[in-house]
Amino acid sequence: MTEFFPLLWWALGGASVLGAAVYLFMEYQAHLLRTSVTSVPGGLLFSAQGFSVESRHAAKEVKVITRSGAYARQALPDGDEEQQKGALTVALAAVGLRIEVSRISVKDGDEGDAVPTGFSCIVFSASDETLRTAQGKLASERSQLKLDRVPDPIATDFQQFANGLRVWIDKVEQQAEAQAAAQLQREREQEQAEAAVPLSEADREARAGAQIEKWRAIAGFKGTSTEVSFDGNGQIVWLIDLEAAGRVILHADNRTFHGSLKGAVVVGVGTEMEVSVRDDSWSEQAPRMAAFRVLGGTTPESRRAWKERLDILIQSLGAGQRPNR
Repeated sequence: MTEFFPLLWWALGGASVLGAAVYLFMEYQAHLLRTSVTSVPGGLLFSAQGFSVESRHAAKEVKVITRSGAYARQALPDGDEEQQKGALTVALAAVGLRIEVSRISVKDGDEGDAVPTGFSCIVFSASDETLRTAQGKLASERSQLKLDRVPDPIATDFQQFANGLRVWIDKVEQQAEAQAAAQLQREREQEQAEAAVPLSEADREARAGAQIEKWRAIAGFKGTSTEVSFDGNGQIVWLIDLEAAGRVILHADNRTFHGSLKGAVVVGVGTEMEVSVRDDSWSEQAPRMAAFRVLGGTTPESRRAWKERLDILIQSLGAGQRPNR
């Protein structure tokens, strides 16, 4: 009997230690999955194990800090993609930001059902296309930040936070688009007011030159061979701005094109030259091309020289089908 009580005490002590260990383990697991949303100066902060996301209302951006992420950024249209991995701190503009949360699943064999892994992927995709489109410009960059293997409970909490961010981002985008539209309207009104005042030849050239520089900025390249015609108010009637690598800016009949000459067709039409190019609507199924008549009023020798130059470039790029017209 005397030996029973020490054994009992040892058993009770072991059970207590085991229970405490189990409790501490469960607390640790709960700690790893714990998230919080707190107010910070000028925004909100979502915190979780491994990463945090902060909305910055004054700067109109979202700041992400992560211990393990993959970030890629590319200048448009043809810039090289820059990539970073590991511990990252990235600030993303709210305008044009999209956030996607998706569960990660794996298939059990080729024909098996997808089985959840217990982890999710969070992707932040950013582009200045929304803002620059409202400004009448082309997108200049895009980027993506990917957080992989985020535990599902944390991803679920973050999705709720992201839903709130979406409401704020929508408001910021609406404000930015309204401001851009107002700026464009002011520029148009200023142009109309200036058009009502007789201009000198120098002023007309300066106004046409400024418009060409705007188109060049949007296109992302500058021609080395240029012919232009503008009216008495400095408004461009037609323009051809050719880059040596085979890209061109064309303007005629209040339409503007910038892009490659690949597949283009050049023909003489009376005292003008018609350049037909593949625009965004061109496809193999509907291969109608956009035609621009330029060089009206120039000498036949000048038009022949331009046609030869364009034909050589088009052939070097690989000529496509003639347009259906």
